[in-house]
Amino acid sequence: MAEKKKNDKTALDRFFENKAAVAVVAVLILAVLFVCAFFVTTAIVKKSGEKPETPSGNSVDQVSQTQTENGASEDIVLPKPADTTTAAEETTTSAPAETTTAAPTADPVASGQTISFPSDTASWHLICLNRNRRVDASAEDSISLSYVAGSEERMDSRAAAAYEKMYDAAASDGIYLTPCSGYRSYSTQKRLYQEFVDEYLAQGYSQQEAENLASTRRNPPGSSEHNIGICMDIICASSSANFQNTSAYAWLQANAADYGFILRYPEDKVDITGVKFEPWHWRYVGVENAAAIKNSGLCLEEYLGVQ
Repeated sequence: MAEKKKNDKTALDRFFENKAAVAVVAVLILAVLFVCAFFVTTAIVKKSGEKPETPSGNSVDQVSQTQTENGASEDIVLPKPADTTTAAEETTTSAPAETTTAAPTADPVASGQTISFPSDTASWHLICLNRNRRVDASAEDSISLSYVAGSEERMDSRAAAAYEKMYDAAASDGIYLTPCSGYRSYSTQKRLYQEFVDEYLAQGYSQQEAENLASTRRNPPGSSEHNIGICMDIICASSSANFQNTSAYAWLQANAADYGFILRYPEDKVDITGVKFEPWHWRYVGVENAAAIKNSGLCLEEYLGVQ
């Protein structure tokens, strides 16, 4: 028995005396510990990096992609219908501003021609508004507004009916023309315009300079088609820059005229309309006029022979 213990001790001593063997065992132990640590760390990082799901079960990225394909902005929240007419008139969305080109040489509010809203049913849809042609606040008395079905946006009731037909036709083709901004009251337009005026006044510009500069970013009250409910912005601010590349825009280019709508501010007519290209802004002019304008390649000012 004593001899056996002596032999065992000798073998153990010999093992530890073999430095190469000890080094190999140490390396193997460290390698095993490293691999275990790697898998534990990977599992923790993977779990913490998982994206939350929306209540519908779709990921945030999937929801954003769907909304972009539909031509709508994921950042827009449409207002709920107001309890009273007055409150509803003051409600606005984050629709793209009508960005005009160059500052006018005179006060845009005091200058220009004030025109009357057509009283006859044959020409109401051919009124042309721009910085040189505007209506006053009384024009609102000549408009009968309706909500576009399934929407919280309003238009002149006659234009709204046409828009609904166009929406349904597009939907049957898998295209959704989500309405973003329709009617905007005169007082709301005045307030939005004044916000830009105040911004420039705060920078040290004179009253007239501030109004001139403001009119390059927002049409003065009475000069916007939104003030008479005859147009619809079919896109929302955050994705407006890419709307011309969407299937919704392609569908409108091909079919909108069949329902009486035209692209109001074409890219090649900026020098005439005074407004930058707005692929989202579609104006009702009636089916016959829309077809003639589309075929002629003219903008509304050219078609009517006005400035």
